[in-house]
Amino acid sequence: MGVAPEVRPALRSDARRNRQRLLDAAKVVMREHGLDASLGEIARRAGVGNATLYRHFPTREALWEAVFADFGSELLQLGERALANPDAGRRWPASSRRCAPHSPPTRRSPT
Repeated sequence: MGVAPEVRPALRSDARRNRQRLLDAAKVVMREHGLDASLGEIARRAGVGNATLYRHFPTREALWEAVFADFGSELLQLGERALANPDAGRRWPASSRRCAPHSPPTRRSPT
């Protein structure tokens, strides 16, 4: 027999808002400080306490996984809209610029 999938209860509306605020703050702080961004700073900018951050994301890795999954969903939606447009090839550069603010900073290797 297989293992039953984990079933999580639906989040209350305030918990959903807090989770989204944490993701939004994490994106900003990650752009500024990279993957070593302070979790306390993320919680502060989201307007929640550290306990709320850890309730939603028990580890730093869980938070980054959610941030990247959220970013991937945004890219997928953008790509689907572009493909539905007959002028997709011509409009793609403009669409891709809308994603640039969400991209983490690039780090150049020492030369």
